[in-house]
Amino acid sequence: MSGVHYIAKQIGAIWQFHYPGRPLKSHICYSVSMPSGKIHDRVTLAFLPFVWLICRWGLHWGFWVCALVTLGAFIGGFWLSPDLDTRSRPFYRWGLLRFIWWPYHWAVRHRSVLSHGVWFASWLRLLYLSAVLALLYMAASLTLSRLGGIPFHSPRQDILRFAHAHIHDILWLGLGIWTGSLLHILLDKLCSSLGNRPHSRQKRR
Repeated sequence: MSGVHYIAKQIGAIWQFHYPGRPLKSHICYSVSMPSGKIHDRVTLAFLPFVWLICRWGLHWGFWVCALVTLGAFIGGFWLSPDLDTRSRPFYRWGLLRFIWWPYHWAVRHRSVLSHGVWFASWLRLLYLSAVLALLYMAASLTLSRLGGIPFHSPRQDILRFAHAHIHDILWLGLGIWTGSLLHILLDKLCSSLGNRPHSRQKRR
């Protein structure tokens, strides 16, 4: 059993201990195997203060680092969610820019290790987004230089300078995105574990 699946089972057991007559599945899972998009959003928002508190007072990291991690957790739950591999609430939040995720839809199978994997899936989405934004920036620079008469400079060098200057901020933000994605995966595992439990009928006395 994976660590994430084990944690999900423990959460279910704690809920049943405190609320024996109120099944957790009916509160967070709209189907047998997954929570609804609204539940994901609510849980993400509810956990943001805890992310900040753990970062600031538990780990004693700096204010700016904790702000980046908390912001990343918010982004990881709302815009860079594991559910970007399907037409979900996070996908439609991108508005007119959601076309940039069409290749991701085509290449990544829903709930596969590339989208819902614990360790690398969130970093893969961040890398994919960075690559797409870099390509768009390079295309815009080339277009403006040819049509607008703006002297063409090397957008590749601009991107490398930006990445080098802000690498630490990007990594802290990525850690937050990973945290928000981990919370999403944990909820999915929780619903899966609840849905796979054998049902036992209990007679009321």
